[in-house]
Amino acid sequence: MTPRRRNERQETPDDQHVYQTNMIWRVIESEIVPLCEKEGIGQIVWSPIAQGALTGKYLPGAAPPAGSRATDGTGSRFIAEYLTGDILGRVQQLLPVAEEAGLTLSQLAVAWTLQNPNVSAAIVGASRPEQVRENVRASGVRLDPAVLARIDDILGPLIVRDPAQTTSPAARP
Repeated sequence: MTPRRRNERQETPDDQHVYQTNMIWRVIESEIVPLCEKEGIGQIVWSPIAQGALTGKYLPGAAPPAGSRATDGTGSRFIAEYLTGDILGRVQQLLPVAEEAGLTLSQLAVAWTLQNPNVSAAIVGASRPEQVRENVRASGVRLDPAVLARIDDILGPLIVRDPAQTTSPAARP
């Protein structure tokens, strides 16, 4: 099972667009990114760690850690679709990939996102200062093509690329 959440575009200045993008949710890759590259428009993306699911702290078959986004009344609705056994199991398979690259899983996810030349910035959404400190270490990291291929091999059938999953916000009155 893969996340089915709609990828709603957030309103921003004319030369930037904000979309959800991470190692699993890639619906902007086939249409939006090529068009924006052609037009010189950068992407400000959100949720590079998939609401925390790509951090490795959520384990398949285990209750979410106390005080985590998944146990928060408002945050849990955003992460719920990522907390499947298949997704969490595959995230655990990414751990050796991250370790071999000298990164944590969070850093691997952020580095993967920032590696896209069309991404101008990523909104990570850390809730504690130590999360900010950890994730900022991914800035400037260049992942080897073999690492990128391993990520794709591990996440394979879970990767959502269907551009039909992208919707625009409702028209303003």
